Amino acid sequence: MATSGDEKTIREAGRGFLWISGAKLYFLVTATFTSLAFPRLFGDPVLFGRFRVVSALLNVVTMVVITATVQSVSRLASEHAADLGRVRRSALVLQAMLFGPVFLALFAGAGLLATGLLGDERLALPIRVASIVVLAYTFYAALVGLFNGTRRFGYQAGLDITFSTLKTGLMIAVVVVTGSVAWSFGAFAIAAVAILAVALVLARRTLWVAPRDPSLALAPLLRYLLPLSGYALVLNLLLQADVIGLKAALGQATGVAADAASATAGIYGAAKNVALLPYQAVISLTFIVFPLVSAASSAGDTVGAGGTASGAMRLASILSWGAVAVLGAAPAQILGMLFGSAYAQGAPVLLMLLVAGALMALMFVGNAIVASSGRPLVSVLGGVGAVLVQVGLLLVLLPGRPGPEASVQAAVATLLAAAAGAGVAGVLVRRVFGGAPWLWTALVAAVAAASGLVGAGLISSHVPWAARPVVAGLVFLAALVATRGVGRHDWALLRRVFGRR
Repeated sequence: MATSGDEKTIREAGRGFLWISGAKLYFLVTATFTSLAFPRLFGDPVLFGRFRVVSALLNVVTMVVITATVQSVSRLASEHAADLGRVRRSALVLQAMLFGPVFLALFAGAGLLATGLLGDERLALPIRVASIVVLAYTFYAALVGLFNGTRRFGYQAGLDITFSTLKTGLMIAVVVVTGSVAWSFGAFAIAAVAILAVALVLARRTLWVAPRDPSLALAPLLRYLLPLSGYALVLNLLLQADVIGLKAALGQATGVAADAASATAGIYGAAKNVALLPYQAVISLTFIVFPLVSAASSAGDTVGAGGTASGAMRLASILSWGAVAVLGAAPAQILGMLFGSAYAQGAPVLLMLLVAGALMALMFVGNAIVASSGRPLVSVLGGVGAVLVQVGLLLVLLPGRPGPEASVQAAVATLLAAAAGAGVAGVLVRRVFGGAPWLWTALVAAVAAASGLVGAGLISSHVPWAARPVVAGLVFLAALVATRGVGRHDWALLRRVFGRR
């Protein structure tokens, strides 16, 4: 039974992370909005395809920089009696050493990446401009890690919200006015440099204490940063490799024009944006789960940690498979409504990508749970296996395929990789916490989603297409209730975090 001190710790963790959760949720909302808006704003699938491919390359790098740096710097800064000046100086030096060369490689090697890998010389300038974002993120992430580690959550949340707003507004305005892929990344770079300047001003006012120890603490930072970088790289390759691989395979194929390859990648990328909505919907769960599981595990409360983990997996299953049912009920019509008639060609891959997105969501939550229990290296294994499956299948399946067929093969590779990653994550959660009470909900939710899709298909010729997602959603909910896939414990972790007592 938890003591009053334990409950107080949980409430404090919840209130502290409320700032970060709110900022991250705001970021997810703006990111989802832009991912759905840009295909329509660019209009031409060729232009959006170029944007989507460069964005995929950039995301792989920047998410590694942000995720690994913030967590590793925060870990050192939060230690008892930490030498904050030493941590700050060490972090900035290490960032320059590790990610400075990555910026230089992208900036100087943009032409080689564009022509040698992607088969499209017109991507060189957008890649070169996007590399400035990497440089700004390199130092911004270190400062955010300091704010997080010193529990200045308000500053961190304010920076995140300001940056999300500035980036979204500038990029949309530039795309509307110019329709230029390079200028859109220029707007991104301006926002990144601006928020770095703001973070530097805040840090100078609050964190710029002189180091007590003049030496650099590079080794302790590397112990945290390297495994976190590995996991972030694996996860973001899983999210982006199919778009990059599709453009690369078609761009290098004989007889396929660069514009045609970009159009295929753009249509596929738009479908992928929709398919990742289930994944984005459940990321917020980890903001709550991580501190709760971590606190329970460190206190030896295996029952409490296991209950929280099971509740998170059940909620992730319901949200993910519910999105599959609703969004997969009318794929061509939904894509056409969101992005324009040209993007309706992505309908054959959307359902596969939606299922892959649901499985990725389960993998992400499962790995976050395992990592928060004190086993970060173990949680990387499933992601590594998934990426190996995906990259291997992309290399085997894509070469020599025409555009539409290549898109289907890319979706197959991503679906099988996501299934492998989710399976390993599920096994790890069961091994760490024992039992799998969440597994019934996960299986029932998948069956309920399939039932919803079948129900929508049966009435497709008798009702307007807009009714099909509604019917699919209702059938999904009815199947969940009928099979008792939903329980009162699914909301317990929210009550524990934000309850009054």
